[in-house]
Amino acid sequence: MLTRRQTMRLLGAAALAPARASAEADYRIGAWTGDSFAPMHAIRDGLWDRPAPAPERRVEVAIVGGGLAGLAAAALLRDHDILLLERETEPGGAAKSGRWRDIDYALGSAYFVDVSEPFGPFYETLGLTPVPVPQPENRVIAGGSTDAFSGPLRAPLERLQGLVARLMASADFPRTPIEAASPTALALDRLTLRQFLLREQIDPALLPWLDAFSRSAMGAGAAEVSAYVGLNFLSELAGRIYAFPGGNAALAKAMAARASSAGAGRIVTGAAVFAVEPSNDGGEARVAWFDAQNPGQPRCVAAKWVVLAAPFFFAARILRDPAAKAAMTRPRQGSFLVANCCFRGPMAPGAYDCWTPEAENVTDAVDAGAALGEKRPRDHGILTVYAPFRDPQMGRAQLLAGDGAALAAPIVAELRRFLPEAFSGTRLAEVRLTRWGHHHLLPTPGIVETMRALPKRYGNVLLAHSDGQGMPAVESAITEAHRAAAIIRGR
Repeated sequence: MLTRRQTMRLLGAAALAPARASAEADYRIGAWTGDSFAPMHAIRDGLWDRPAPAPERRVEVAIVGGGLAGLAAAALLRDHDILLLERETEPGGAAKSGRWRDIDYALGSAYFVDVSEPFGPFYETLGLTPVPVPQPENRVIAGGSTDAFSGPLRAPLERLQGLVARLMASADFPRTPIEAASPTALALDRLTLRQFLLREQIDPALLPWLDAFSRSAMGAGAAEVSAYVGLNFLSELAGRIYAFPGGNAALAKAMAARASSAGAGRIVTGAAVFAVEPSNDGGEARVAWFDAQNPGQPRCVAAKWVVLAAPFFFAARILRDPAAKAAMTRPRQGSFLVANCCFRGPMAPGAYDCWTPEAENVTDAVDAGAALGEKRPRDHGILTVYAPFRDPQMGRAQLLAGDGAALAAPIVAELRRFLPEAFSGTRLAEVRLTRWGHHHLLPTPGIVETMRALPKRYGNVLLAHSDGQGMPAVESAITEAHRAAAIIRGR
C-alpha cells in the first residue's frame, strides 16, 4: 500500500505534468482529471482523527459534498443560509466536463432518462430544457456486425423493450423512491438482473450487451446486480435518453448557479471534511474541515442542519455517530476509467452510444458531438469511452499508480478493433483520462432492502446521496436531495 507521502507525490506529479506523448503511439496523454483522493485517504487512514475545533461561522444549513445530490439540495434550499463544502476544485462530483477545441465532453455521468415529476419540473426551475439525443441512440458492435441491433439482435431487443414497457406501465415497476416500492417490485431485489431476464425468457444472445450495459451503468455485470436496480436503468429502452453538451455537468453547473445566485461565497471548494458531529438535543451540529491545498489548520462551521451528501462508505468515516458505521460501509464500490479520445479530421456521425460487449476493457463509447446537433463541428470530434474495472480493487491500484500511457493503450487498441470507422480519415490527437476510484456503490442483490432499512437521519444530520436509493443515477441523487430539503423545510 502506498503511503500518504507517496500518494501526494504521485498526485502532484500527475496534476503538474503537461500533456505528453505516449511512448508507443502518436497521440498525446493529457493530465489526469477526476478524483483527487489524497486528502480523503488521509482522513480514511486516521491522520485527521481529532476533535472539531471551535466554529468560526454559523449557518442554517451546511452541505457536505458538491456532487449532484449536494448541489440539488443547495438549489432547493437556496432561500436558506447555506454553505456547501466540496473537496475538489470544482463541484459536480462525477458530473463534470472538459473541453477540447469547441466540444464539451463528459468526464463521467453523460445522460439521464426520467423527465417526469419531480425531475422535469426541477430541471425547468434550473432553466434547462432536456433534449433527447439524436437517433440512433444505441448501436452494438458484436459478432462481426456493424450494428447487431439492426441485425440479429433486433427482434430480441424489441421483445425486451416490450417487457420493460409493460413493467413501467404497472404499479410494480422498480421506481425511485425505493421507499414507495410495492412488495412485488421489492421481490426483484432478491434476484440478479440476469436471473430475472432468463426467467422471462429473454434471448440469451442479448446477455453480452446487457453485461456491458450493466458494467458501464452500475459497475458490475448483469449476473451481479440487483434486478430491481437493473430494470430501473433499463427503463431507457422504453423511452428516450437526454443529454446536454458536456453531459450531466450542465445539470451540476445550473444547480450551482442557482444556489449561488442567492448570495456569494455559498460554495467552498478544496474543502476536505474530516468530521461531522450531529446534535440530538436541538443544538448545533459541527462540520470540521481543512483546506486540501494547505492542510495545516483545521476549520469548523456550526449549523442548525447538515446535509451529508457524500458516498455512504465515506460518510460513515466522518459522521461521528457509532450507529452509522456498519451498514454504511457494507456495500462495495466500483472503480472506473473514462478516456476522452480527441480526433482531428471529419468524424462521421453514428449512434450516440456504441457498445462493444466483446471487448475486455471497454464497454461503450459516447459521441460527445452528438449533443451539439447542427452545431456539430465537421473537422474534429470526441469519443467518451467508458472502461469500468472488472476487479475494482485492482483498478484502484492502477489508478493510484497513475500510468496514463499504460492505461490508455488497451483502450485505444480496442477502439481500433471495434470502431475502426472512427479512425477512418481522422487522427487520434490526444487521450484525456479521468479516474474514479470509488465511482459508485455496486448494486448487488439486497441493496434496495439494505438502503430502505438504513437510517438516513442522525439527530440534525441528514444523509442525502444517490447511494440512499441503492442505484448510481441522476434521479437517485435528486430524489435524496428532495427528501432532505423537505425535512429541513418542515414538510
